Amino acid sequence: MIDANPRPSVTVYVPSHNYGHFLAQCLQSVLDQSFDRWELIVIADGSSDNTLAIAQQFQARRPDQIHIIQHEQPRGLRACANAALELAKADYILRLDADDYLDDSALLVLSHFLDKHPDLGMVYCNWQFVDADGRILGLEQRKRAGSEDQLLDLPAHGACTLIRRRVLKAIGGYDTRFSAQDGHELWLKALHRFGAGNVQTPLFFYRQHESSMSRDADRLLAARRAIKQQLVANSEGVVKPRIAIIVPVKNHYPNMPNLALTLFAGKALLDYTLDSVCRDARFSCVLVTSEDVEVIEHCRRRGDVEIYQRAAKLSEPMVQLADIYADAVAHLETNLQMYPDIVVALSVHTPLRRTVHVHEAIDTLLLNNVDHVLSTWEDLDLHYRHGNLGLEAINAGMMNALRLEREALYACNGSIHALWREALTQARFLQGRIGHVVMTKLDSLLAKNPDDHRVLQLLLNAGTS
Repeated sequence: MIDANPRPSVTVYVPSHNYGHFLAQCLQSVLDQSFDRWELIVIADGSSDNTLAIAQQFQARRPDQIHIIQHEQPRGLRACANAALELAKADYILRLDADDYLDDSALLVLSHFLDKHPDLGMVYCNWQFVDADGRILGLEQRKRAGSEDQLLDLPAHGACTLIRRRVLKAIGGYDTRFSAQDGHELWLKALHRFGAGNVQTPLFFYRQHESSMSRDADRLLAARRAIKQQLVANSEGVVKPRIAIIVPVKNHYPNMPNLALTLFAGKALLDYTLDSVCRDARFSCVLVTSEDVEVIEHCRRRGDVEIYQRAAKLSEPMVQLADIYADAVAHLETNLQMYPDIVVALSVHTPLRRTVHVHEAIDTLLLNNVDHVLSTWEDLDLHYRHGNLGLEAINAGMMNALRLEREALYACNGSIHALWREALTQARFLQGRIGHVVMTKLDSLLAKNPDDHRVLQLLLNAGTS
C-alpha cells in the first residue's frame, strides 16, 4: 500500500533573529532542493526586522511543508532547536542558519548517507565560505572521519549536520543554560554513543560577516569550557579520579634570575599558579618540585602545598619534561603514598592562566579518549615557509581570514599538560592520542619571554588578571 501523504524524511529548521536581509536566500535554497521530502520550520526568534514577513511569504508558497514558530522575545539558539525538535515529524533533522544557504543537492546527499549507514547517528559535510554579498572566499575541506581523523576531537559544524531525531531525543535535546557552541555540545554528548560520518562534498554556503557569532572567540571558548564541565558533572559517579597537580619550578634563567619569585603586581610569579589550584577540592595534591632553596622556603612559608626538593641535575638545560614529571610522581607514590590517576603539570610562567583552564584540560581528558591534553593558542597569523619559488603560505586561507581545519596552527603554550598516569613512561610520553584545549593568546603570555614579561607586568599592575 502506498502512503498518499508520506511523512517528510528531513526536517530543516531555520532560527532567525534579525537576519531578515539574508533569510530569503536561505529559505529559497531549501525550496530548490532536488530532494523534496522535507519540511521547513522557520523560527522568528524575537526579531524586530522583516524576518516574520519573509517567513510568511515563503509559507504561502508551500503551506503544507513550511511552518512558522514566533517568539515575541528572543530565546536563543538552543531554545529554538528544542522547539523545532518538538515539532519535527522527520527522522532526520538539520539546522540551517539564517545567513547561510544550501547547495541544491545537500538534503539528497546527506540523507542518502544516513540511509546507507544505519550505525551512525549523524553526518556532516564540507562547505564553501562566502562573504556578506555571496562571493566565494574559500573551501572548508574537513578531514575524512576514521581515516584522516581518528580522534574526531574537532566537532562538526553545528549547522548543516544531519542528525537522527532519535539521537537528539536520546541525549535530551539542547541544554539552554549555554548560549553558544550547540554543535560542540551535541558532538561531545553524541559522538561516542552514536558515531559520526562525513561526506567530502561542499553542501552549504557559510557566510562570513561582522556579526557572525563565530567571530566572538572569547565567548565561544568560555561556552566550550562550560559545556565540558557540565557533561563531566553529569557523568561523575561516587568514585572520582585522583588528580595530582605538579608545579615544576626552575628559578634561574640567563638574564632572568629568581624568575619564579619575581613580583608581578606585588605577588610572586609562582603564587599566581599556586593560588589558582591550592584551595580546589578537585585536586588530591599540589606538589611543587624544584632544586632551588628559595623556592622551597617560599612554599614552606605558604604551608598549603607539598614540597619536593629534587636533584639539581633535573634543572639542567637538556633534561626532558618526562624525566621531571616521572621523578615528581615517583616522590608522590613512594614518599607520600599518593597514587594519582591523572597528573596535571602547570607552568609557573603563564600567570594569566586561570583555574577554569586547568579544569577544561582535565574535562577534555575525561570526555575524549586521549592520553594527553596540551594547552594551546590558535595561531591566526598568516605564516610562510620557504619553498622552490621563495615564500609559500602555510595557512593560505588566512589571506581571506578563513580558519580552515587543514591549515589550523596550534601553538603549544606550555601552560598545562594533563595526562593519565599510565601515559607517563618514556616510551609513550607525548605519543599516542593527544587532545588539546585552546586558550587565548593573551592568557598564554609567557613570563620567561622578555617581551611577554614586560607586557605581563603592565597588565597585572593594571589589574587584568
